[in-house]
Amino acid sequence: MSVRQWLWLTLLATFWGSAFILMAIALPTFPPLVIVTSRMCVAAIVLNGVLITQHLRSQSITPQPSQPRHRLYPSSLSLWLQCGGLSLLGNLLPFGLVVWAQQHITASLASILIAAAPIFTVVLAVFIAGERLTLVRALGITLGFSGVVVLIGPDVLQGFSLQGAGELAILGAAMSYALSGFWGRRFKHLPPQLVSTMTVTMGSLIILPLCLAAIATNRLQIATLSLHSWPLSAIFAVIALGVFSMALAYLIYYRLLAEVGVVKTSLVSFLVPFCALLLGTTLLNEQLDAAALLGMALILSGLAVLDGRLLRPLSLNRRAK
Repeated sequence: MSVRQWLWLTLLATFWGSAFILMAIALPTFPPLVIVTSRMCVAAIVLNGVLITQHLRSQSITPQPSQPRHRLYPSSLSLWLQCGGLSLLGNLLPFGLVVWAQQHITASLASILIAAAPIFTVVLAVFIAGERLTLVRALGITLGFSGVVVLIGPDVLQGFSLQGAGELAILGAAMSYALSGFWGRRFKHLPPQLVSTMTVTMGSLIILPLCLAAIATNRLQIATLSLHSWPLSAIFAVIALGVFSMALAYLIYYRLLAEVGVVKTSLVSFLVPFCALLLGTTLLNEQLDAAALLGMALILSGLAVLDGRLLRPLSLNRRAK
């Protein structure tokens, strides 16, 4: 990859890694439901604005008689409902679980645990897609789940605790992300940017009425919703979640997919925990113990084995000999 593409990849990892920090900043002021709703709605506004702008620019070019103007959004109700299902699995459920969990665990730990999502994807591929479980994949899965066990520890089995529940919630979010990847396969015939915009839009339409109903029926902490009690840092964090950690991150992600392909773009999975750890240490004064560092090393090693980059040099050396 070129230097410019590496910078895009680093920026993407920073946007996704900062999401955990921004949620930690917003949580003392806003309830989890408000954070998720605001993130979805802000991202929907930005993504639809970008899509409409691009469409208007393309329509400003006079088409040839044989090239009629195309519709911006598909008219199929079934397709919109499918995007709603994708948003439930890939946005609403994992966002809700992560932001709830961060009330009880650190942002750094949450970012490390969520890195297990690709490992869940490989496991689910064996059962859902019927893919073969090779020795290399088994090794990667073993390393990854060993890291999860080290991170969570035996305390989860000794009884209920909010910290343990938060850690399990992050793993639930990782599983939801993995499942959304299989659901998203049905949209291969559509442009990725259009799918992401439709998905976020449907997610906003689903969660906004629920949030407004919760506020109207006094089911949220209304005291935290007083305009005079909102610190600017919390307001910025909520807006930044939608603009940077979601909308712009999606645009960068799909740009990298088009330029360098899915394999090289997947390197972002290795960079996100490090970005979140650096930001958490710098901005939130979070510290990780030896067990957390060991767990992160095991999970990232498992991802590297599954990706093939760790074992590829060894196989090349054997062939050379």
